[in-house]
This record gives sequence, structure tokens and C-alpha cells, in this order.
Amino acid sequence: MKEKQLKWVLVAPALTMIVALIIFPLIYALRAALYLYRYGKPFQFVGLRNFVELFQNPLVLNAVINTVIYVAIAVTAELALGLLLALIMNREIRGFSRPVRAALTIPMFIAPVVVGIIWRMMYNPQYGLFDWLLGIRNFAATGGNHALYFVALADIWQWTPFMYIIILAALQSVSPELIEASIIDGASQWQRTTRIILPSISAALVIAFTLRFMEATKALDIIYTLTFGGPGTDTETVGFMIFRLAFNDIRVGTSTAFALLYTIIISVVLGFFMNWLNRRYEIV
Repeated sequence: MKEKQLKWVLVAPALTMIVALIIFPLIYALRAALYLYRYGKPFQFVGLRNFVELFQNPLVLNAVINTVIYVAIAVTAELALGLLLALIMNREIRGFSRPVRAALTIPMFIAPVVVGIIWRMMYNPQYGLFDWLLGIRNFAATGGNHALYFVALADIWQWTPFMYIIILAALQSVSPELIEASIIDGASQWQRTTRIILPSISAALVIAFTLRFMEATKALDIIYTLTFGGPGTDTETVGFMIFRLAFNDIRVGTSTAFALLYTIIISVVLGFFMNWLNRRYEIV
């Protein structure tokens, strides 16, 4: 077999997987967004009507606002808490550091659906742990205008360990010589943290933030089991609304159009964000 043919033979499995798992579903989604699809009935071409419906639906703006609030609260808190935990656990404490380091990662390995169920039980106004800890009764954490913030709290509990483990790994790579030199020069703990440690792990902070940002914008699992978008639409994010349109309202074309439009918007936002970081800090 010639070398040129061998290359194609070796690449063929990967190309097949890409076509089957990425390209074909994308083409199918583009087609579905231009059609009216009703289960058990043939496709009906409607052009851009599915996209027009999105701009006419006031619930779309509500879902976008909820998503922005949810992502801003959850990702910012997770980054801050993850950094704080990493700085604390980066210190060697005999017989303490290793077990606690491992224990802190446990929430990250629980399925988001299960996390939603756990926190729904904790938020229960009759027998929930949350009301007991606060010393109050019959407080419905997910039953009012504040519900979205308590959903974000569950997300923070689960995904702060993700931030923590990435940042801790970056802290382990900071040169001890730099820290020792700063101590000799009389730098305080605050100065060492802000002028040496944080700049040294800035790339890891950006990576952790970006990965969690992309995941948080697709929030569905926790919301599905914790509030199902309620009360009303107070906790309905874009991810949940796309799910509801497709499987509850049986509006597959509108749901697909929303998903495609949302993907484009998030891609553009991330593109501008990464370019800005590259120009400003030259770390990505």
C-alpha cells in the first residue's frame, strides 16, 4: 500500500466519527430549523419562520436574562471560592492536606440530576436541612423571585471543586524559588499572592473560567430536577427552554433554531473574550 493511501486509511476511523457525531447532526439540525416538524407527520418547509417566532416570543428574553444572571453568579463565585480553596490547600499540613484535598472534589463526581434532587430535599420547607440550618420554618427557597439564586447555589456547590482542582494544579507548578526570593525581599503574603502567584497561574484561571462558562450556559440538569424552570419561568434558562420547546411543546423546529442561534452567540462572545485576553495578557 502506498504511503498516501496509508494516510487516508489511518485517518478514516477519526473522519468517520467526526462525520457521524458532528457533521451529520449539524446538517440535520440546520434542516430541522427550517421545517415545521410534528411527531408522526412529514416535515413542512417554513423557511425562517422558526427564527422569527423566537424574536416574537417574550419568554426568550426572559430565558436569556435568567441565563446571564445564573452564569454570572455561579461562575464568578466558583472561580473565587475555587481560588480561595486552592490557596488554602496548597499549604502542606501533615495528616490533613491529602484527605481533605480528595474530599473536596466529591461533589464534582455526582451527576447533576442527582445534585438537583439532593438540593430539592435540602430546600424542602417542611423537613429540609436548609431551613433547619437557618433556624426558620416554611421558607421556600425555590418558591419565589429568589429561586434562581438558590439554584445557582447548588451549581456552586457542585462545580467549585472543578475550579479548585485546576487552580491547585497550577499552584503546584509555581516555582518555589520565586516565593522564597519574595520572602527574603520582605514581601507580605498579600504581595506574594497578587504579584507573583496570581500572574503565574493566570492561564489556568482563564482556562477554568472559560470551561465553566461554556458549561454553565447550557445549564439544564440541575434546573430540571430542582425547579423544572419554576416557579412560572423564574428559573427557566436558555438550555431549559430549548429542552421544553422540543419535548414538552413538541416544537422541534423552533427549539433547533433557538439552539443554533444560541450556539452562534456564545461562540462569538467567547471569540471576542479570548481575543481580548490574548491582546491584553498574551496568555491564550
